[in-house]
Amino acid sequence: MDITLYISRFIYRIRHQLVFGTLIITALVAYFSQFLEKKYTVTTSIYTGITSNTGLDDETRPDWQAVNNTYDNLVNLTKSRGTLENVSLKLLALNLMHGDPEIDNLYITANNYKKLIASVPEEILLLVDTTSLDKTVNLFKEYKYSDSRNYLHELFNGSSAFYSYNALSSIIIRRQGNSDLIEIAYTSTDPGITWNTVKLVSEELKYSYNNLRYQTANDIVKYYEEELKKLRVQLNKQENELTDYNVKNSVINYIEQTKAIAHSFADFENRYEETRRNYESSSSIIKNLEQYMDIRTKLVKSNEEFINTLAEVSRISGKITEIETFTSDEMLSKDQELVKYREELRDAEKKIGLITNNINSYKESKEGIAIEGLVQEWLNQTLIQAKAQADLKVLNERKNDFADQYKNYSPIGTRINQQEREIHVTEQSYLEVLHALNMAKMKQKNLQLTSSNLNTISDASYPLFSDKGKRFLLVVAAFIGSIIFIIGLNLVIELLDRTLRDAERARRLTGMNILGAFTGRNSQLKYRGFVKTCNRISAAYACNRLTPYIKKGDTLCINILSLEEKEGKTFISRYFQ
Repeated sequence: MDITLYISRFIYRIRHQLVFGTLIITALVAYFSQFLEKKYTVTTSIYTGITSNTGLDDETRPDWQAVNNTYDNLVNLTKSRGTLENVSLKLLALNLMHGDPEIDNLYITANNYKKLIASVPEEILLLVDTTSLDKTVNLFKEYKYSDSRNYLHELFNGSSAFYSYNALSSIIIRRQGNSDLIEIAYTSTDPGITWNTVKLVSEELKYSYNNLRYQTANDIVKYYEEELKKLRVQLNKQENELTDYNVKNSVINYIEQTKAIAHSFADFENRYEETRRNYESSSSIIKNLEQYMDIRTKLVKSNEEFINTLAEVSRISGKITEIETFTSDEMLSKDQELVKYREELRDAEKKIGLITNNINSYKESKEGIAIEGLVQEWLNQTLIQAKAQADLKVLNERKNDFADQYKNYSPIGTRINQQEREIHVTEQSYLEVLHALNMAKMKQKNLQLTSSNLNTISDASYPLFSDKGKRFLLVVAAFIGSIIFIIGLNLVIELLDRTLRDAERARRLTGMNILGAFTGRNSQLKYRGFVKTCNRISAAYACNRLTPYIKKGDTLCINILSLEEKEGKTFISRYFQ
């Protein structure tokens, strides 16, 4: 038998069950589904910038393993117990602060607010500060952590429809393709709670992620900034100490000053040696001359004016030596005081010459030598001796000054070098820390420009309408399911049924050749008046099939049997007569 015909007959046979059964089940589902709670879904999109390249590093291709790991961290961070716990406390605080038992608002419906107020203890309601969300949340946290078995712990760890971990963990966070966007979606039966939950989750995600992402970079930058401040203070202190030390010891440029002192001391030694030789030479010459001009020398030395003038020459010569010693070569030609002293020295020398010329009592020495040339030579050497003696006095004082300077500058140089080395070391450390700080800030800025700043692209919007399609899907599912169930049930019955309902089943189940079949008494054709006609046709068809088995002259015996009584033996026999 054609399988298509068999299936069509099977469907036709159960057509009433399919039609009415499906309609009844679908109508029941459509009726009762109207009492289901409405669902509201709110979504928001956040830009992460994880795969973006700022150009601050040498990477040209993103590390996809690191990118995927970062997105996994975002998902896990959003659904972490700590994040959802903060969201639960803030959501509870918002609903208690802004809920209204009379009308629905943007935070919670009136019905849910009544249920919430009825379940919240009085001690929790007393913690609510309607003017400050942060203060209320902080009070909730203090209360929650004061006891591990209080109401807030039970609320979060229990089966609350909006504030429990199980309810909030149904938040969906997913990446949109291969882009830098992530979508956060949440569905619940309260539009206000759904909207505020998504907003709180996105805010908490940004805060937690930025803290975790920035924590290492921020700590490094903070450490280098503190070290840089310490080194800056230390460097300033060392430089100030060096400045104070230089001021205290009259040091402008130690190297140049020591060079100048060494150069001055070399000139000083040359002049000192020359002056000393002049003094010794003049003293020796004067001693020899005085042996020849004993009386004349006594006369000159006893002259008060000569003595005073000679003292004046010595004084002026000392002044000149002092000025020449302490004045540079460039300034000597411009020093008016030096010019003045030199003129006074020439005047004094002329005055001494006049004094000696007035003494003419003796023309010869006691040995008979002409004395005029000796007197003039003696006078010159006396002047040289006086000037040399005055110069030696000044130079000896200057020598003591040089000795004091060397004593002072020797430890000063060591101390300055030590301080300069310390400043150099501190300065190098300062530059190294400054370089490290710049690198740390560059890394921090790179994080800010890439993955650290989570920016909301599409804000969560308040759901004005409930989710559509859920009830329709239930009705469609009931319709299709009822059809499948009815067909499946009848198919099972068909496979298990062993009755000889039609000719095909009789042939298949008995394995015998079927010559004909009659319509049963309960056939639906009886309502149309075709039963007798069909039976006559069936009898004629069966007789035609029996013709090959009938032989002339032989008696044909037909046995009509049945397993049960009143199954139609007489009914069939009547049609074969």
